[in-house]
Amino acid sequence: MLLYTRELVAPRPPDQGLLRFGTDTAGLKYRERLRLSFAHSTIHGMQHVFGERHFWQRILWLTIVVGAGITGFILYSMLRHRHAEQELVSLIDTTQLPVYHIQFPAVGICPWGHVNWQRAPSAALRFLPRNPDKELLETFRQFLVLLELTSFAHFNRATDLSTRNLTGLTSLRIMSMINYLAYRCDELFVVDSCVFDETPYDCCKLFVPEQTEKGQCLVFNSIISDQSQKKQLTNKFYPYRLSTAGEDSGLKFTLNASHSLVKDGVMLPFGMNLMIKEPRQWSTEMMYHLYPDTENFVAVHPMVTETSPNTYEMSPEKRRCYFDNERNPYFQNTTLTYNRDNCLAVCLHQAVLRTCNCSTPVFLPPIEGIRECGIEDAQCLGRNADIFSYVKTGDQENYINDSRRGHFCHCPDNCNSPTYKMTLNVRKLDYPKNATEHLINAQIYYGQRVMTKIITKLKYTNLDLLANFGGIVSLFIGASALSIFEFLLVLGKLLWALFKDVRQGLK
Repeated sequence: MLLYTRELVAPRPPDQGLLRFGTDTAGLKYRERLRLSFAHSTIHGMQHVFGERHFWQRILWLTIVVGAGITGFILYSMLRHRHAEQELVSLIDTTQLPVYHIQFPAVGICPWGHVNWQRAPSAALRFLPRNPDKELLETFRQFLVLLELTSFAHFNRATDLSTRNLTGLTSLRIMSMINYLAYRCDELFVVDSCVFDETPYDCCKLFVPEQTEKGQCLVFNSIISDQSQKKQLTNKFYPYRLSTAGEDSGLKFTLNASHSLVKDGVMLPFGMNLMIKEPRQWSTEMMYHLYPDTENFVAVHPMVTETSPNTYEMSPEKRRCYFDNERNPYFQNTTLTYNRDNCLAVCLHQAVLRTCNCSTPVFLPPIEGIRECGIEDAQCLGRNADIFSYVKTGDQENYINDSRRGHFCHCPDNCNSPTYKMTLNVRKLDYPKNATEHLINAQIYYGQRVMTKIITKLKYTNLDLLANFGGIVSLFIGASALSIFEFLLVLGKLLWALFKDVRQGLK
């Protein structure tokens, strides 16, 4: 028997009036499709929007869902703004990083006086024209007196030569002469007094001549000079590292503080400047004074500062530091590793070039193709000493009313670099009875076997943004990544059905 369902009697719901049979309208069809699609949706509230029986209930749930969505969007916009600010935060990564993870600092010995007066007569024969007259010899002597205590930061004494006839010294090779008159290793160090990591060394093999802002110094564990760079090629463990700490564990040496090398009548004691810097650093302004007849104990407390690779997307200006693979446009040197002190040294040399149109490679990183400053440039260097001795950085002019000339340098830090905090203890040196020599003992060592490592990174990364977005979506609309794909799938089906209906209508 065949049954035709449309011919059967259909029960009439109460208060519904006459029953009408026919094709559903387009709105009802799409609403029914949405109701079926969201009946088991993982997006909270959507099944109520299309599944509730009463219209006011559907409006209530729609208001709740829309309100939750708007609130979540506002919070996400605030989070997105915070992410766009690219704030940095510095955190202590560890306080127990072994000190052998970094290179032992370079140690420089720079005598207070730059002239070994025992070689002054031979220097006159070597660098002056033949048969110099008394006036030229006196001018040369005064020039050596000027160089005695001159560093690049104190070139104002060069104006003392303004009253002299400098014609006979115009061909003088300043750098060669200063390095010739500088103290040599065998003149400063007591034989067999150098020990590093409890191992005896020949002092003249540990310390090599190197140019600094103090002139030529004798430096240990550096890779600035050609001689020290050759060490690195032949020894894979150079620059040296150290795993121990405490007195007698680091570098020890004894200096000869004899007065026989000092000019007669000079009241200044034969002391030394102790420079402690990074192995790849040209120079540093931080110095310790070593006086005769003293024992000096310098405890080095290193700290490592690193910047996370997640800051690569930031500009160096906003990050305020440069990575090794980045180039500071103001750092016009291809031989030195970038750090703040090297940048300041190069910037100072550029200021000399702009002001006096010459270079001073005896004190500063050399500039290729530029003539060396001669005796005729002494007045220019002395007259503009206030420019060379004062550095202006950043936007300090917005905060400081400074009338000094100085020179401006844009030199942020290196993003990954060690810093050294040092403590110096000095005590009087005890000599054996009947001893006549004057000595300086020094030890440089790590204060602890471990150090602190600080890491700087973005406060909010893209991963943090994604995680917080997921938390906001889950909190306000109870959705997940699958819910988003589910919503897109429903929307795609709805658009496809609408496209088919439109196409059929056109036919």
